[in-house]
Amino acid sequence: MRDAARLMHTKRIKQLPVIDVVTGRVIGTLHQRDVLRVFTRPSGELEADIRALLPEPGPFTVEIDAGMVKIGGQVRWRSQAIALVEAVRNVEGVVDVVGDLAAEDDDLIVVPPLM
Repeated sequence: MRDAARLMHTKRIKQLPVIDVVTGRVIGTLHQRDVLRVFTRPSGELEADIRALLPEPGPFTVEIDAGMVKIGGQVRWRSQAIALVEAVRNVEGVVDVVGDLAAEDDDLIVVPPLM
């Protein structure tokens, strides 16, 4: 359901067909308002859960709009930025996350392309 909500939000789709996996027939429709209603939580409650995930120290910004979260700030390692975005994405009520996080150092290994 979360993937459907993200798809509907990013692609601005109002409804999706629901298909019976056995028959392949359309058995209903999933409307955007119904899907997004499931993820509606008070912004203050959502922000408190997100801030609990943030590493100390450092000021982070958290902007929430209809389940869409934008998080900004600085972390020590690039892998921390990736992990933080994924952790926020898994918070109940979050539809999607935009990570605007800067990393002091890159700790990810880049594998060169094969020739």
